[in-house]
Amino acid sequence: MEKKRATRKDKFTVEPKKSKEASLEKSKSTGFLGGIIIAVLGFILYSNTLNHGYTLDDYSVILENRVTKQGIAAIPEIFKTSYRYGYHFTSDDLYRPVVKAMFAAEWDLGKQSPKAGHWMNVLFYALTGWMLYFSLLRISKGNVLFAFISAALFIAHPVHTEVVASIKSRDEILAFLFSIWALERYITSLRNKKTSTLLTAAALYLIAMLSKESAITFLAVFPLTAWFFTDEKPVYSLKKLIPVASAAFLFLIIRAAVLSGATTDSVSVADNLLMAAKDPVTRFCTAVLILGLYLKLLVFPHPLVFDYSFNQIPLVNAADPYFIAAALVHLSLLVFALKTLKNKNLFSYSILYYFITISIFSNIFITIGSSMGERFLYAPSLGFCMAVALGISKLASSVEKPAEASMQPLLQPKLLIPLSLLVVAYSFKTFAQNPVWKNNYTLYSDGVKNSPNSTRTHYYLGNYLVKPEVWEGKSNEVRDSILYKGIGSLKKSIEIYPYFADAFTQMGVAYYKMNKLDSAMICYQGALKLNPGYATIHNNIGTVYFSTGNYPEALKAFLKATQQDPRYAEAHANAGSAYGMMQQYDNALSSLFQAIKWDPNYAQAYFFIGITYQFKGDKANSDAYLAKAYKLDPSLKKN
Repeated sequence: MEKKRATRKDKFTVEPKKSKEASLEKSKSTGFLGGIIIAVLGFILYSNTLNHGYTLDDYSVILENRVTKQGIAAIPEIFKTSYRYGYHFTSDDLYRPVVKAMFAAEWDLGKQSPKAGHWMNVLFYALTGWMLYFSLLRISKGNVLFAFISAALFIAHPVHTEVVASIKSRDEILAFLFSIWALERYITSLRNKKTSTLLTAAALYLIAMLSKESAITFLAVFPLTAWFFTDEKPVYSLKKLIPVASAAFLFLIIRAAVLSGATTDSVSVADNLLMAAKDPVTRFCTAVLILGLYLKLLVFPHPLVFDYSFNQIPLVNAADPYFIAAALVHLSLLVFALKTLKNKNLFSYSILYYFITISIFSNIFITIGSSMGERFLYAPSLGFCMAVALGISKLASSVEKPAEASMQPLLQPKLLIPLSLLVVAYSFKTFAQNPVWKNNYTLYSDGVKNSPNSTRTHYYLGNYLVKPEVWEGKSNEVRDSILYKGIGSLKKSIEIYPYFADAFTQMGVAYYKMNKLDSAMICYQGALKLNPGYATIHNNIGTVYFSTGNYPEALKAFLKATQQDPRYAEAHANAGSAYGMMQQYDNALSSLFQAIKWDPNYAQAYFFIGITYQFKGDKANSDAYLAKAYKLDPSLKKN
């Protein structure tokens, strides 16, 4: 009996070197088959996203980003600028050139359609499934059960729908893909002692960092994995980590140089509800509560929603029972992981991996731009999947050698039944959740339903309904009905968070579109009180003055907008129009040239330049710029 218990315990610890090496040799053919099964599963699960449109952050990074829309030609500029550079509404301190360069190439090659982006996301996700299985198989020296079940659960888990269905979230996919690949190469280099393998790991990790900064957490995962899956001493593993760490350091140097002097918007309450906490204790307790909600989503991924902003999750104090429960669960997991660390228990590895990768998103150590997001669970969810895989393997009591390099044990009923139930349940939820991400209307409507107390879900829906593409071409009655519905959503957003300047601004836009200029100005002035440095508000105030014929006041507002954001192409063009109406043609041209400097594809600015030259009697320049405008936007040409 004692011998049996020891054997069963060994399922979750590192096997002796000799048996592991033999198992690894046998696993080569198995690895290919298992990887194909996982990859095909990933592709099938997200095949119903291939015809989706652009949603959410796709606009700031792709659809409304002037740099991305320049296509392949913009790639050199992309590597020299921040992630959202080219989108005038947002300043940022993010540097993710690899994914943005891909978006630019797809804009050209995909003929400006979102289809190419969705295809690439699904294909890279499928590749991630294959690479994850292959890497876990190599790292664990042929433990098929551990590798296959972990990868299958990861690829099917519904919490990943946001990452795969949102084109912008390819940064998460690539950062994880190349981090896992680098991890496998690093562990392999510890075993084969080859410098070339270690340098490959460093190169792959650099790509991961250039995809998303959160890959930095893997610097702790590398030595952690070495401790559990190799016989090397920690000092040696850390020494061999130097080339990989150097890749991360190189990234940080490049990032600092690129973002030098960049200004960023402060984190608002509307984005991160923790900013509303009045004291550090409340903030900490709420952050721990959110960690508890993350675990809940991993165990029971329903409902899923794209936004958890203020005030969907209430602020809590140390006496709150949900905080206490979340704290006790996390503390218990940590204590268990540390107690079993010395014995190299793989449950301990799974737990510590989860804590390390979730740490950067926890808002405990650093404040990020969001209080909670399902995309933040993408890499950390592997820890949960590995723990469940170990648990399922333990249920297969008749499987005495789970590390055996064969998929045959997967057919054991005690193992097959729970694995199948989980994968099927996850798959149904994933496939059913994907249509939510079809377009912004389906996404925001679902957000209002499943996150009704979030100021941002109502704001996003209202902002969407206000956009001209929703109501253009419809009768005035239908247009006003849509705009009033948008105003209703924006009012609800303000009701939840009365200091939300963006919601006031978009409500003003809706009134402006209905030619209710007094109401529009009231909304804009309300927004300006809350955020006097917001360039868009000044620009919008200028449009109201311009519509009433008060060109001097309009010009002041437009120039104020350009002072707040020198890259604001629309405000420069509007200033040019105001100068033109006052017959100050040279000043008009100066402003309009600033507009096309910041947005080289701004058709209407070229049109106004042509008209201004026409007023100056310069036919040659007038014809040249009008021709450019008509080429960019044929609708500007009047018959």
